[in-house]
Amino acid sequence: MSVEHQGQVEKILKELGKKIDELIKEAKGAKDEIRDEVEAKIKVLKKKRDNLEEEYADFKVKNESKWVEIKNHLSSAAEEIKLAAEAAFKKKE
Repeated sequence: MSVEHQGQVEKILKELGKKIDELIKEAKGAKDEIRDEVEAKIKVLKKKRDNLEEEYADFKVKNESKWVEIKNHLSSAAEEIKLAAEAAFKKKE
C-alpha cells in the first residue's frame, strides 16, 4: 500500500472520529428519547469505526512486507537501468 493510500485511509478514519464526536455533542442537547436513540447509533458507529481501524491495521501489517519487497525490486531495477544507461553512454564516447 502506498503512503498516499495509507494517508487517505487514515484521513477518512480521522474524519469519521470527528463526525462521531460532533454527534455526541449534539446528542447532549437533545430530548431524552432522541438522545437515547442517537447514543445507540453512536455506539454502533464507534464499533464499526473500531472494526475498520482494526482491519486497516491488520491489512497494513500483512501487506507491509509485500510493499517493502516491491520497493526493493523497483530499487534494484532502477539501479540496473542506471548502470545499463551509463554503460551505453560510455560505449558511445
